[in-house]
Amino acid sequence: MTMSMSVQETSGSALGRVAVFAYGVAAYVMGVGSLVALILIMVGALPFTGGPLGELAVGPALALDLVLLVLFALQHSVMARPSFKARWTRIIPPAAERATYVLATGVVLAPLLAFWQPMPAILWSVHAPALRWLLLAIAVAGWAYLLAASFAINHFELFGLQQVYQNLRSRPVTPAPFRVRWMYRFDRHPIMTGMVVGLWVTPTMTLGHLIFAAGFTIYIWIGVFFEERSLRRQLGHTYVEYCAQTRSIVPTFTRRRSVM
Repeated sequence: MTMSMSVQETSGSALGRVAVFAYGVAAYVMGVGSLVALILIMVGALPFTGGPLGELAVGPALALDLVLLVLFALQHSVMARPSFKARWTRIIPPAAERATYVLATGVVLAPLLAFWQPMPAILWSVHAPALRWLLLAIAVAGWAYLLAASFAINHFELFGLQQVYQNLRSRPVTPAPFRVRWMYRFDRHPIMTGMVVGLWVTPTMTLGHLIFAAGFTIYIWIGVFFEERSLRRQLGHTYVEYCAQTRSIVPTFTRRRSVM
């Protein structure tokens, strides 16, 4: 479960607060827009095109795809670290920290999707119409599960809108409280679970899709490991107890601890 920055008082002129709010809205549009594009591509509503580069040979295509994945992983990992946030908020308003993270994610994800090399060699394909529709329905359900999980915590805080709105109203920027509801009662990381389902369940698996899904899955596992460690430090016994009572469907590479 993702938590946000610590409570900080807002400051600045009315015009400055409006500018931060507008920035937050633009970041939300960019971040959510890129996520929607990812979902549409994964369910086959949009294709991987390779962008203006077209389709490269397998060697250069694989190299480009790996570079795009690494750039996304670096942005997502470095900007999520508390030490980076502490330094970053000396430069930008604290209320805009999460929005900046969302914007940067969208800025990195958009070219990843636009320039990703499709490598159309088919690894498997289901031809029975009923089974194809079933697999597509499961994939869509995975993405719906991800979106529902974002609202189960606080969708607008997760994507930075709540912080810039609180700042606009001259209110303290407060993080969402730690709450366990909906799917978080049985899955510690439902956002990641939904993404894994959406990435892997498909009626037609191409080589490019396989590399994309594998790369994101490896990053998810690594990200969950560091997120769990961060939440244990931030929430202490509360999160340790939660982990002891609730499994993570996505492997965390950490052992469940008994509550003392």
